[in-house]
Amino acid sequence: MIKPYLAIAKKSFQNNLAYRADYYAGLINTLILIFVNIAIWKAIYGEDGSYDGVQLKIVLTYIVLGFLMQSFFIMDDYFIQNKITNGLISSDLLKPISFRMLVFSYNLGAAGFKILMNLIPAIFISLLFFEFLPPFSMSMFVFFILSLCLGYLVLYCLNFIVWVTAFWFYQTFSLVTIKDALIAVLSGALIPLWFMPTWLYNFIKMTPFDSIYYIPITIYLGQTPSNEILTVLLKQVLWIALLTVIGHFIWKAATKKLVVQGG
Repeated sequence: MIKPYLAIAKKSFQNNLAYRADYYAGLINTLILIFVNIAIWKAIYGEDGSYDGVQLKIVLTYIVLGFLMQSFFIMDDYFIQNKITNGLISSDLLKPISFRMLVFSYNLGAAGFKILMNLIPAIFISLLFFEFLPPFSMSMFVFFILSLCLGYLVLYCLNFIVWVTAFWFYQTFSLVTIKDALIAVLSGALIPLWFMPTWLYNFIKMTPFDSIYYIPITIYLGQTPSNEILTVLLKQVLWIALLTVIGHFIWKAATKKLVVQGG
């Protein structure tokens, strides 16, 4: 049952290998963003080394980790839209495999490529040239890896809901742009959420956004108390379950719409 999806992930990985220029551009882009943001945060902190009770080294590690995660959290936002516009969605739906698993496998293969070719080199370069704290403890590092995987799934489920709207809107550039902006600000990908106003921080905690970047990174840094680790991991799992259910119903409605058009 899993063999076709492994083949799709492998094909996606190999397709990325064909675009080596994109690989070098992605790696350079990640390093430039890290360098620029480190310079900005150092300028904000000045000579004090501490701002609002948070040490500069912790913020710099947060920023580096955030951009390293983004280097392989990037997904193809227009995969489903392109399938619809070029008509290949019809033949894909006739295949004896789940289209939703096809999309997931495709993105998983691309993520595997980015981890191997972008993330690992970027980690080594970051360790050499940027201030980068080690994990708070080995147990926190294990929880970080688990939370990282859950954060990827939360992001995928959110993305899938937006991608499926292509069945109604056909062009999803505006929705994808809004989604990306919300994730960049509310997930803590660019700015640690502890710098947010209290009311906004409390609001974000009720959304799935902090499950994507903020929770994994704060676990790595030891900012999440050990007695709250299981709670935040459970929160990530619950968001994955809820978003999966929402995505399931939207997908069912989308496929019915496609059948009506075909009829």
